[in-house]
Amino acid sequence: MNRLFRICAKGLLCGQLAFAVAPAGVAVAQPFNSSSTMPSLFSSSSMTVPSAQQGVPTYAVPQDTYFTDALGNILMNVNVWGEVYKPGQVVVKENADIAAVLSLVGGPKDSANLKKVRVNRQLPDENGKQTYEVNLKDYYKKGSRESFVALKPNDTIILPEDKGINTDMALRIVGIAVSVATVFAVAAD
Repeated sequence: MNRLFRICAKGLLCGQLAFAVAPAGVAVAQPFNSSSTMPSLFSSSSMTVPSAQQGVPTYAVPQDTYFTDALGNILMNVNVWGEVYKPGQVVVKENADIAAVLSLVGGPKDSANLKKVRVNRQLPDENGKQTYEVNLKDYYKKGSRESFVALKPNDTIILPEDKGINTDMALRIVGIAVSVATVFAVAAD
């Protein structure tokens, strides 16, 4: 009886270990159906999972193409670098513009040069252009979106630092100049 009890206990323990290790019903995101009116937007090479995450149930998210969410929205990844509050990669709807993407990353910092924002493409456009310069100063002053470019998957938006003299820097320089002039005036008396 004792032997039978040990065999059953070992069997139950092995069964529990097997169920704990095996993933239970992991859902997998499906690409667009190729028979639809939309062109095929997925390639097998873009659906790789980093080796550090293998074995962990994850959803493969393509890095260089469009993909959909559970509601059927067409999404893409866009990178944001530079003088923003939360730089990094964000997922946006396919028709999102630069203003929407900047809203997701907390907006530009005061130190950002809004006149020289760049959008870099992963691959050149139909016209061979790979880098666009966007003047966001016009957008912030007048609401003009005419310099905006349509974003594509894996575009990188770069907000450089403004290297010019801003108001704070100008006031500091004037303050130092006045202080130096005052010291020379006092020393001359």
